[in-house]
Amino acid sequence: MVELGAFGFFGFFWGNFAVLLADLSRALNLSPGPLGFALFVGAAASILAMAALGRISDRIGRRPFLMLWACVFGFGICGLAFAGGYASFLMVLVVLYAAGGLYDVGINASAVDLERAAGRRFMAFLHAAFSGGGAIGALSAGALLQAGVDYRYVYLSVLLPLVVVIVAFAMAWFPRSEHPADGEKTGALAMYRNTSLMLVAVIATLGLLAEGEVEHWSGVYLRQTLELPALLGGSGVAVFYGAMAVGRLAAAGTIARFGDRRTLIGAGLLTAVGMALALVTREPLLVVAGFLVVGLALAAVVPIAFSLAGDIAPGRAAAAISAVTTLAYGGFLLGPVIVGGLAEVLGLRAALATIAVAGILILVLSLRVKPVRT
Repeated sequence: MVELGAFGFFGFFWGNFAVLLADLSRALNLSPGPLGFALFVGAAASILAMAALGRISDRIGRRPFLMLWACVFGFGICGLAFAGGYASFLMVLVVLYAAGGLYDVGINASAVDLERAAGRRFMAFLHAAFSGGGAIGALSAGALLQAGVDYRYVYLSVLLPLVVVIVAFAMAWFPRSEHPADGEKTGALAMYRNTSLMLVAVIATLGLLAEGEVEHWSGVYLRQTLELPALLGGSGVAVFYGAMAVGRLAAAGTIARFGDRRTLIGAGLLTAVGMALALVTREPLLVVAGFLVVGLALAAVVPIAFSLAGDIAPGRAAAAISAVTTLAYGGFLLGPVIVGGLAEVLGLRAALATIAVAGILILVLSLRVKPVRT
């Protein structure tokens, strides 16, 4: 299935990016503050691009939309390899994040079309493919760096699977997308006034905020703050992605046994405990174990949030999930920026404690979630 490869590649890139960010920031002589600002610029570009251009996918079709932004994404990856200064780095991130956000919109929209055509749900498996790809990307980047390959060539190597994905897009069959009725378009803002839905949206935002912080800063923390070698630093990132993949595959069984509310409470608790373990010690195995626990815990948060959104507004499930996604993705993009700003003042170890705080907030807010499922 082309969607499986599309999600897997996207995770593969971000796994590479998480490991290579330490090398790129070192080459550009960036401290956490300027690096965090650069990530903020990229995040802002992504949010604006998705808001302004995401709907074009429904007009021109999934295939041309995905091929266009996958190609632009490739230019962004090339830019990372050749960025020679801070100004060029900022411009590269604008292109990379904007194209990446629109690619993300396209593959998720395509997955929804396929679910409707097939009459069954498999979104969790596609997101597991993203996490699995992230684990492979982080491990491969760490191994190549450990072998002495320059980080620029590691970036360029990511273009090879991207070319395969673009060719697959050109040859694949895409089902016809459904267009929303006029009533759905005009009533979408009402979802933001639904307090139960906004509670779920805030929980999802905290989950993706923590996920984004780990993805972007764990490699920098392991390789610069703890001064671990590239392979071991990459392994920590890979463990997080791998745990996310396993957690997403196992989420359905966990939710069926414990219910949405109790699973969210447990996820918040384990996120706080796992991150505390990763930060209170410098022992590599314990730090990596902490990231593993965080990955397992966060894996269930967003799938549960989407399910609860559909339960809260059963007749408007698409609009409800769209509202949750918009807010939650903002948390994913802005979380790394928050860590960068705090790290400039407090240090990276203290800044990453915001992940544990996010876990505690998930736990507290989940106590207010009405247990729709048992």
